[in-house]
Amino acid sequence: MANKPIITYDNTCEFCTSAKLDMEKIDRKKKLKWVGISNFNYKKYKLKKQDLLEEMHLIDNKKVYKGYYAWKQIAKKFPLMHPIYLISLIPGVDFIGDKIYKIIAKHRYNL
Repeated sequence: MANKPIITYDNTCEFCTSAKLDMEKIDRKKKLKWVGISNFNYKKYKLKKQDLLEEMHLIDNKKVYKGYYAWKQIAKKFPLMHPIYLISLIPGVDFIGDKIYKIIAKHRYNL
């Protein structure tokens, strides 16, 4: 798989790095490429560093997903996470999921 989806994450955040390591255990076939913000060429994708610092991003075939919606795309790619993806299809769950994601992201250094 030459063009793996890229996930940017805050590699200075212990919570974020831990989540990445957990996901790498699930991603046995290495479907995703994780790149820390400090090592990411965000200008190549016309992204702003400040946006990357606020939420993780998933870039897949030139389409960009942020925060909760990035996690939703990740959940779609792994059978182990399909139940989470299916729950996200229930009306209203995206609204709630996005709010929860933003709260966690805002306080991630304290988790």
